[in-house]
Amino acid sequence: MRLFKRTNGVWYVEVKRNVVRSLQTRDDREARQRFVALQREAVKGKLVVLDRTPTMSLQEFVKAYLEWCQSNRAGRTCERAELALRKLTEVVGKNKLIADIKKKNMDDYVAYCTSIKNKPTTINIEIRHIKAAFSWAVEREYLKTNPFAGYKQLKYQNTIPRFLSENQIQDVYTAIGDNKTYRLIFALYIHTGARRNEIQNIKWSDIKPDGIIFEKTKTYRSRKIPTSKGLKAILSEYDRGIGQIFNITPSHISHVMKDYFKKAGIGHFKLHDLRHTFASLLVQAGIDLRTIQVLLGHTSYSTTLIYAHLSQNQLQDAIDHISY
Repeated sequence: MRLFKRTNGVWYVEVKRNVVRSLQTRDDREARQRFVALQREAVKGKLVVLDRTPTMSLQEFVKAYLEWCQSNRAGRTCERAELALRKLTEVVGKNKLIADIKKKNMDDYVAYCTSIKNKPTTINIEIRHIKAAFSWAVEREYLKTNPFAGYKQLKYQNTIPRFLSENQIQDVYTAIGDNKTYRLIFALYIHTGARRNEIQNIKWSDIKPDGIIFEKTKTYRSRKIPTSKGLKAILSEYDRGIGQIFNITPSHISHVMKDYFKKAGIGHFKLHDLRHTFASLLVQAGIDLRTIQVLLGHTSYSTTLIYAHLSQNQLQDAIDHISY
């Protein structure tokens, strides 16, 4: 009998070869106490090791996982996980036992997503969420192995992130006009590169003289963004209040900003393109990608590499320097 800790921080006991039991704790002291108790049971011959076949249905599993997500993952992450798992349930069937789910079911899922015109980037995001959910099932001993472990994401041609030019930024300000709430929302987007939920959750107390602190982030890591001169000028127009700045749902922000984009003549743009705008304009200003990674709150440098591009005007300028 062997006590060990996995990379997820949870303690386990290898009862016999290839038979592992979770102690359901990350606390070292508590794990050792439970291990001693199991050793005593083993000595007394009372330790029964069952080769249990999971009988949880996909519907039950989705419910349990989403309840866990509510307390352990960011709001947007929970929403994406729920969407992916609901679609998987439509494809596989809610009563199917998770023990009977095979890698082929992911092929069926991808085929379904493709049939309803989901983009490869969307499908890949959902594949990652489903794989994470089934890894969680293994950790909780609902499954012995993850049927989707090693499932490869779709290959596709990367496109340059879409971003607004400085003239288009002014066009959006003009479209917003006297709406002070959305003038500030738009300014926060293009001056901080924050995500939608981060801006929706910002409080007046998060705005400091030397920067803005985003506490509720996707990665659960707070970050501080220095305040630009332009944003300071806009913030000076507002009286500071108490508590949350915007009492607006994220979906409402997207809906209203979409109307302003149309009014500005850029109706094909999406709210997330403002985050791309922040990063892309920094790249054009010569800011290095490592700095941009920190400002955007990316945990992986590879994510920031999508901004390693130049605008079409800069590409033309580079070509024009060729003298032969």
